[in-house]
Amino acid sequence: MKRKSIVIRKGTEDDLSAFFELYWISSLEHTHYSGVLDSLKPKEKCQEYIINRQQELMKDSSQFFFVAEDAKNIIGIITGHVGERDEARVYRIERIGFVDEVCVHPNYRHSGIGNQLLETMLTQLYKEDIDFVGVGVAFKNPAFHFYKSYGFTPEGMWLIQKKKTKKKK
Repeated sequence: MKRKSIVIRKGTEDDLSAFFELYWISSLEHTHYSGVLDSLKPKEKCQEYIINRQQELMKDSSQFFFVAEDAKNIIGIITGHVGERDEARVYRIERIGFVDEVCVHPNYRHSGIGNQLLETMLTQLYKEDIDFVGVGVAFKNPAFHFYKSYGFTPEGMWLIQKKKTKKKK
């Protein structure tokens, strides 16, 4: 694998099947450390929805999609967007950049592809007149340390409660 052959470029509709395959690999990995929130529906049910959703997001100028390509094979993807902070609907504080999805094919991990993708996305997001970028990542996700190495710091936490089921008598 020659690092110089890797190209980072804007994603296109032609990349959506490869996008989904990387997204699916990543989703399967998430279920091992995220638990309750990440139970998956069958792949076939997810594929059409995920591809259609990404297709729609690509039409929005505040959404960004980049791919890492090696010899015409998509080996990594990243998506992000600019939007309001969660509490901005109440307080109208500011716009923020978000890193949404980062997926690198397992055979290419630890080769700098994730770094190249994240640097590309951060450059794009900061061009959008924002002051900071956020990313949601489970603390058990190995990517947690990747983001910390880029200066991301924990600034809150979601707490989850699972609905209790009533026992049948």
